[in-house]
Amino acid sequence: MVVYDSLGRPVQVIGRPGTEAPGTLYRAVQVLVHGELVYVQQEYSRVSRFTKTGRFIDRPQLPEGYGLNAGFRSLDEGHLVVPSVAMSEPCSSWLEPACEETRAFSVVDTGLNQVVYRFGVYPQLYQEGNYVPRRAATDVLPEARLAAAVYELSSELQLYFLGEREGRLVRRIVLRHPAWRDPPEDMRAELAVNDRARFNELMLQSSFMKRVFFVADTLVLAHFFNLKPLYFELQGWDDRKVMPYGVLASISGRWQQPLDMPGLVLGRDEAFHLYIRLSDEPDRRLIGRFRVEVRR
Repeated sequence: MVVYDSLGRPVQVIGRPGTEAPGTLYRAVQVLVHGELVYVQQEYSRVSRFTKTGRFIDRPQLPEGYGLNAGFRSLDEGHLVVPSVAMSEPCSSWLEPACEETRAFSVVDTGLNQVVYRFGVYPQLYQEGNYVPRRAATDVLPEARLAAAVYELSSELQLYFLGEREGRLVRRIVLRHPAWRDPPEDMRAELAVNDRARFNELMLQSSFMKRVFFVADTLVLAHFFNLKPLYFELQGWDDRKVMPYGVLASISGRWQQPLDMPGLVLGRDEAFHLYIRLSDEPDRRLIGRFRVEVRR
């Protein structure tokens, strides 16, 4: 993992390639800086913790019975919010529709040793149909203890107040964008196995909500993309395979603005700058830093 300064100059390298040895990283997908700790999420639900100086600490894991997804967020000094699955909850498997009791996120201690509580109710789409793509994403305003949540195939934005012992649903907002496409029918696991061509057709006809970001104390950006026809023709990931979009919404739900995005949104900083990948061409990769300005 390479650390860059605000001018894009590399200043530090943390970790090294590998799978087993302490301090090695395998296909890192996301980074969270929490106080003096750096959490690096990798494929296969691996997490490595480092100090800001790059010293390896450990590889924490959630308690048995919980599955971890990408997208850590800081809540307060002693707690994080993580997308996760609880095997003990009803309808926790993506092989079946979600239930009213199925939750998408956990509030955990910083060592990932204890799950304090869970929150995040799957939208009605997931309770009425069976969809394999059901990852959830969140962003958190620690000062207000406010969390925004989105779900992969749904245009619903949820806002939660994160208390000491529970997350209270504050508001549901249906996001509107002319490019958004609801899935035309169920996308079951057996369809992906037995009729992959049809499953791929459904993916091309659907939108995928990927991330959500607070871009001000009262504004949220929900980021989604549509797949281009060449998505299944090119090998590996390539930004040219998708069309990125966004919806800017006030947390009151009274105002929205559809956006065409210049690229995939990778993250934001504490000053609400968005970091957007403008090119992923090898040896010419380019990330832009953006600020959202609203002119009403």
